[in-house]
Amino acid sequence: MMKAAIYYGKNDIRVEERAIPTVGSKDVLVRNLRGGICGTDINIARVGAGNMGISFGAEFGHEMVGEVAQVGADVPADIKVGMRVGINPITAKRVGRRKSLECSGFSQYVLIEDAALNYNLYEMDQHIPLETAVLMEPVSVGRHGAFRVNPQRADKVVVLGAGTIGLSAAASLIAEGITNVCVVDIDDWRLEKATELGAVTVNSMKTDLAEGLTKHFGSVNVYGHIVPDVDVFIDAAGAPVLFENVMKIVKSQAKISIIAVYKNDVPVSLAQIMSKELFIQGASGYTHEDITKVIDHLTNKKTNIGNIVTQVYKLDDIQEAFNVAIEAKGTIKVVVDLS
Repeated sequence: MMKAAIYYGKNDIRVEERAIPTVGSKDVLVRNLRGGICGTDINIARVGAGNMGISFGAEFGHEMVGEVAQVGADVPADIKVGMRVGINPITAKRVGRRKSLECSGFSQYVLIEDAALNYNLYEMDQHIPLETAVLMEPVSVGRHGAFRVNPQRADKVVVLGAGTIGLSAAASLIAEGITNVCVVDIDDWRLEKATELGAVTVNSMKTDLAEGLTKHFGSVNVYGHIVPDVDVFIDAAGAPVLFENVMKIVKSQAKISIIAVYKNDVPVSLAQIMSKELFIQGASGYTHEDITKVIDHLTNKKTNIGNIVTQVYKLDDIQEAFNVAIEAKGTIKVVVDLS
């Protein structure tokens, strides 16, 4: 038997005994060591719904790092017992992305179906701290969003939002040599984390957005209006007012990547998009290339992205961990220790 966190609704996450999954011939059993609480987990637990990707009575969690505990008879020989691995929850189960939020990231053991390296399992160097290694999945989301619009080395990039995904996007850009990065948020404590990564910052609650960005990146004249000289905006904030403000000050031929999950429609001026020849791109999930780039980032500590882990709780205290994550005061990434 193993311990597993089970979702029952709002303020109701229980640790229960469950059977350790049976390993099929093409499967791998991973002993989970750390699980990260994602913003999606938080939103579902805050609402208490059972139809938003996590069912009532289900194991859940999708950010994890562990070690291979058992290997099926037909699993490729390059997967060995004791190997430390990060898990891609989208490909971890045969059912695919539809059930990725129920990937058992808060269970002591996780079954990986049709296991293969560089498909659903990714080898992680033993020297990477577990609290950093568990960031493989969320940093891949941020990296995918940042590079979905093909930023260039000399581009001036603004990341909206200093949460896990925004900071992951900023760190991913800096890790790959794109250093003109500014992070925008309304929380100085979170913006300090961005500074630790190597970004400049603007607190849009205290400083006019256009003025703050102009101070860092200069300005250009667009149809008689002076606007900040920003080439790329990465939206990881999901704040309608902030996005509408960006649309007022964006320069011609700028690129905008949307990673944030918007809960409501946001009015967009198609006339602005046409006249300024704007490029707006959505970004969801990640690719194999994103994951490998992130593992290189973590392995070689190209930034201090590990600093975004702000609290670690034992599995037995997971409800408290969620309470802290939901309250979101002095937190960015909350991690669960399953070892």
